[in-house]
Amino acid sequence: MVSIKDVAREANVSTATVSRVINRQSNTSSAATTAVHQAIAKLGYKTSSNKQSANMIGVMVSDVSEPFFGQILKGVESVAQKNDKRLLVLSSQYSVETERQAIKQLVSYCDHAIIHSKWLTDDELIEYASQIPGLILINRYIKSIRHRCIALDNVHGGYIATRHLLNKGHRNIGCLCSEQDIDDAVDRLAGYKQALTEFGLTIDEQFISSCYPSEEGGRLATYNLLAKKLPLTAIVSYNDIMAAGALAALAENGIKCPDNISVVGFDDLIIAGYLNPKLSTVRYPAAAMAEQAARLSLKLTGQNESDQSSFIREHILIPSFVKRNSTSVCSTQT
Repeated sequence: MVSIKDVAREANVSTATVSRVINRQSNTSSAATTAVHQAIAKLGYKTSSNKQSANMIGVMVSDVSEPFFGQILKGVESVAQKNDKRLLVLSSQYSVETERQAIKQLVSYCDHAIIHSKWLTDDELIEYASQIPGLILINRYIKSIRHRCIALDNVHGGYIATRHLLNKGHRNIGCLCSEQDIDDAVDRLAGYKQALTEFGLTIDEQFISSCYPSEEGGRLATYNLLAKKLPLTAIVSYNDIMAAGALAALAENGIKCPDNISVVGFDDLIIAGYLNPKLSTVRYPAAAMAEQAARLSLKLTGQNESDQSSFIREHILIPSFVKRNSTSVCSTQT
């Protein structure tokens, strides 16, 4: 039977260091942590604690009550059930410190973790990835651990949403943005600007309105655009939830969608097919991404760094456009 002394000898560290790594204590260098994990995998060393952690998939999202994150949980759960794994679900509630503590918990209890992190730095996440063999980042891209990342091309998503409207003759297109300083918001706005530029249009910041990415945020951001008396004929929204708020604001002002103003969302949540009118949107395959992340996590667990070389490739998914009833040909050419 393999003992902790065997692991220490193989990793060329002390038994105390092996114990700290097994118990996921933070006062161990990255090099020592990696050496111990490699030795454990090579020798097949098992303890009661790592047997338990091996049967657990941890999931960390921003808010479990939001439909988008519900899709992520559903995707991970489907893989967990097929592989007899249990789930440990934690929420950051959009707080940097809460997110940090949640990930630390997952590092302590799980060999597999699907993390939707928007607030921690790349360096922090790289360090956590060195401590847990199956940590996968979803909708986050860090080049040095790109084989641990599954992300969506948000620039392309913002681009195809705007291009759809441009192809229908719209030129005065408003953009509802998230006020949060995260990559998704920056990238989707970049896609919006890219499409306008390709059509030879000047970027006018007056047509861009930022607010919290909620129904009420979308409603307020739309009111802000309407108050400027712009010749607005279409709106592209950061997500479907803000788009729902936009539709409410238009209705409250007697503006018909899509007859007067077309609206495009992003995510393709279930609600998109039940709004009035049904929402044209960009499909974000959140559940499929989560399933892929969970399968990759299970596949990576127990592999030495040299064995992981075959997995070192980018996992960037391309979004698609879903046409419904909230967009139409522009009725006024400018």
